[in-house]
Order: sequence, then structure tokens, then C-alpha cells
Amino acid sequence: MSKDDKLNLIIMRDDSRVRRYRVRVSWFRFFLYAQIVLILAAGLGAYGGFTYWIKKLELIQANAALRENISEMQIHLERLQNIEKILKTNDPEEIQALFRLGTREKHALAQQTVDLQEVFVAKDLQMIRVSNLQLRRAGDGLRLNFELNNLVKGTLAGTTSVYYVARDATVIQAQGEENELSFEIQRFRRVNSMLQMPSGIILEDIFALRLVIANNEGKSIFIQTYPLVNILAS
Repeated sequence: MSKDDKLNLIIMRDDSRVRRYRVRVSWFRFFLYAQIVLILAAGLGAYGGFTYWIKKLELIQANAALRENISEMQIHLERLQNIEKILKTNDPEEIQALFRLGTREKHALAQQTVDLQEVFVAKDLQMIRVSNLQLRRAGDGLRLNFELNNLVKGTLAGTTSVYYVARDATVIQAQGEENELSFEIQRFRRVNSMLQMPSGIILEDIFALRLVIANNEGKSIFIQTYPLVNILAS
């Protein structure tokens, strides 16, 4: 079709004469392109609105957390200001009451207990066996060695995650070598991976090491916690 060609548009209705309109091809194309542009604009607008809505929710959550932290800091600051006022008064009775309060809080913290069931988490689906596990000092980190044995028929693949269990029962994931901690074995494989020490943590702060082995579907098939005193080699 040339630019001067026209399209015939025929409209027929009951009890009415037939109407015929002639429309230039260029106008028809313009109308078609305009519809496509409007659809694309609507889609981009919906995507942009959804994206900004998600960001708004994230900002609301961050704002709520920040307000909570500010509130806790204000309470702590007010308490310190009260302590400062008591010390400035040089009143022996108030100072003795302050020391008694601090002693009671210290005893309360000392009496806090650790749930050993949460520390010594264990799971074994009898699909894989860990043996000869050892941990050695290596520079600024630790070197982990152990053997994996496949207990099922065929090839078993998955990943091993390593966690530090601190003396206060805090669990911190250890950063190891991904190529060593991932596996695909038929019978046996030896693992030898460096582990980095978390920032601000020394070896004496760590109570145990936890292994979590998962298959390719992300399902945990083996979990065991090893006290450092039993696995740390000199």
C-alpha cells in the first residue's frame, strides 16, 4: 500500500442504512501505534507503582526499627543522667542504693541460663556420615578437616554450612571455601576448608562448631554440634 491508499470501514446496524467511511492507512497506523504506546505506558506505570510501593514498605519498617532504637537509647541516656546526678550529689545513702541496684542487676545477669537443647542441635537422616573431624589454627583463621561418606545408593550432592556457637549461645555463620564445602560424591570425599574468624571474635569466645549438611533441594540431612575442646587439634 502507498501512503495515499485508504481503507474502507463499513458499519451496518439493524434498521439503519449502511455507512461507509474511508480512512487513510497512515491514520490507521497512527491509531494502532498509539494503542501500543498507551499499553506500554500503562504497564510501565503499574511496574513503577509496585516498585515504589515495595520501597515504601521497606522504609516504613526501617523507620519503625529506627524509632525503637532511638527510644531504647533515650531510656539508657536518661538512666545515665540520673546516675550522674546521684554521683554529683555526694549523698552516701543514694550512692549506696545505686551500688546495691548494680549488684542485683549483675547477679541477675549471672543467673541467666542457656538452653542446651538449642546449643546441641542434632539431626541425622542416615544419608551421610561425618568422621575424623578436626579443627586447627591457621594464621588468622581456622582450618577444618573432615570426611564425608555417602550412605545412600547413587550420587549424593549438596552443601555444608559451618557455624560458630559462642559461649553465650550466639550462633554465627563461618565463612569457608565454597568449592570445598559443596560436594557431589558416590562413596567418599575429604573436605579441607579454611574458615575465617568473625570480626571482634577470638577463638576463646567460641564454645562449639556446628555442621549443617543439606542436599541439593536445600533440605537438611545432617546437623551436629561439636564442642571445640573435642575437635581442636594442637
